[in-house]
Amino acid sequence: MKRKAIAGLIAVVAIVAVAMFAGCIEEERMSTAEIKEMVLATAENIDNYKFDMNMTQNMLISNETNETEMTTLNTGNGVVDNINKKMKLEMTITMKMPEKAEMPETKEIKMDIYFINNTMYTKMDMGIPKMPAHWTKMEMPEGYEELWESRNQVDKQMELLNISKVELLEDEKVNGVDCYVLKLTPDIEKYWKTVMKQEGMSELMQNLRQNDSFDIGNMIKEMSIKQWIAKDTKFPMKTEMQIKMAMSSADLNIPETEEEFTMTMDQRTNIVFYDYNKPVTIELPKEAESAVEYPMFPPLNQTATTAA
Repeated sequence: MKRKAIAGLIAVVAIVAVAMFAGCIEEERMSTAEIKEMVLATAENIDNYKFDMNMTQNMLISNETNETEMTTLNTGNGVVDNINKKMKLEMTITMKMPEKAEMPETKEIKMDIYFINNTMYTKMDMGIPKMPAHWTKMEMPEGYEELWESRNQVDKQMELLNISKVELLEDEKVNGVDCYVLKLTPDIEKYWKTVMKQEGMSELMQNLRQNDSFDIGNMIKEMSIKQWIAKDTKFPMKTEMQIKMAMSSADLNIPETEEEFTMTMDQRTNIVFYDYNKPVTIELPKEAESAVEYPMFPPLNQTATTAA
């Protein structure tokens, strides 16, 4: 009986091992396309979430006589309520200014941003005694529906995923959660269209595109994007992005009367997402109710006109 019991136990262990191994094989056989499709589909189930982000931007501007280097660090945290289309973002922007600049060597700006009832409220503290912090508001006119997506970090990640070729890397953990790791290679033209959705960018891009030599593909020298996706929920857990660009005054359609220059930029962004579908409360501060109306941008679908 003892031998039979041992043999039975070995058989059970073997069956369990085979079952577990088979399960691993089944997961490995899941294609990158299937993972991408599931992630995009499950994003529809995100009602609300929180995120922390930081972005470092190093910029070097050079002309015939000198070079100017500036570093900007953006840190912030946000809360997003997809159901009620509400958003709150707190940001600190720290700029390390050139020694020759007529400003403090390090400049810090604090911002509070709320998006409620199709209106964006912004409080900006420049850290200047003669310029106290104040609230402004801007109601989004028809044609600015895409602004919500441009501010919604998860929506931005899903759009990046949608326009990219995807490579599946080795699994990793984020805050103890097993994750797929995806390396994204976006279509540059489609990526630039997502950038244009941000307020104020449409008019700028229209001006740049009037220059026949403008080619964003030539300006982007390196782009690296990685996304960590939770295996259980298929929700984004983390994103890392680096983009290196180089451009000149000719690329930016600067008049020939101005001094020629070149500019290089190295931008690194890190975003961590958490507290998915947990109850959130986003209420506009009392002092923001008296916010000053900020001039609105023209609708995105309005055709730009140029004086003859």
